[in-house]
Amino acid sequence: MKSENIIEKLRPGVIAYADANGAGEQPLMTSIPGLSIVRSRKATDIEPMVYQPLFCFVLQGAKESVVGDMRVRFAEGQSLIVGLDLPAESRVVLASEDKPYLAIAVALDVAMMRELAVQSGLRTTTNGSVQANCETLQVGVPDAALVDAMARLFALVDQPEAPILAPLVIREIHYRVLSAGHAGVLRMLARADSHISRIASVIATIKDRFDEPLKIEDLAHTAGMSMSAFHEHFKAVTRTTPLQFQKRLRLIEARRLMFAGSHSVTRAAFEVGYESASQFSREYSRHFGVAPSDDRAFA
Repeated sequence: MKSENIIEKLRPGVIAYADANGAGEQPLMTSIPGLSIVRSRKATDIEPMVYQPLFCFVLQGAKESVVGDMRVRFAEGQSLIVGLDLPAESRVVLASEDKPYLAIAVALDVAMMRELAVQSGLRTTTNGSVQANCETLQVGVPDAALVDAMARLFALVDQPEAPILAPLVIREIHYRVLSAGHAGVLRMLARADSHISRIASVIATIKDRFDEPLKIEDLAHTAGMSMSAFHEHFKAVTRTTPLQFQKRLRLIEARRLMFAGSHSVTRAAFEVGYESASQFSREYSRHFGVAPSDDRAFA
């Protein structure tokens, strides 16, 4: 069956599930771990977020995502592959009440991809420049086999056989995503010794300790690189510097805490690692274009 036909069959079920479970612009987790859906009835403003490795397939409408100076747009029939944990911004650019933006996504397990790469003998080397190989947001058109696997996984939502069958289909999806033409970043991640895998280890360290002071020398050591090589590869992957990366994580988390209503501006600032509330306010205003006190009041 062609991808277009699979989408036509899949879309009504996803819409019905979204209606029944109140799906909105934030990902709605289904009963299958790692499988989520997003539905938006209107175009949205830019929203800061932290991406995790995922495969997102668009059933209707279009969305735009930004990481640093990299901007990608993905629409019906296309998919977005995210290879790493990255602070980003995204917005729905095509949606309406009659034809909402609709997408389903599967969280990607890097350990599983490495295992599959070894088992299948999949070629994990990539030719080209560091920059070309490190496009951590990659858009393309998945083949019918991958689209069919996504449809079969969604069909298992809330089904009694899901605990047995869903892990098998998720494993199949990982293999098919890894084999996709626009999955170069994943094939590089499948090699534990690749530059992008080393940077991924550094990103994990920064994420775990984003509220602590950074020592660039220690990060370069973690990556097993010289200082100059580390800066080159980190920027190629994240489109920013380690300190800016940490700052974005801090600001996004502080915004989340304030919007949840549990933290004042000052408490949020100190919670994410700032020693000065005034410095936090300056950097927040510069990044989001609004003072944190005003943003919190609006929320």
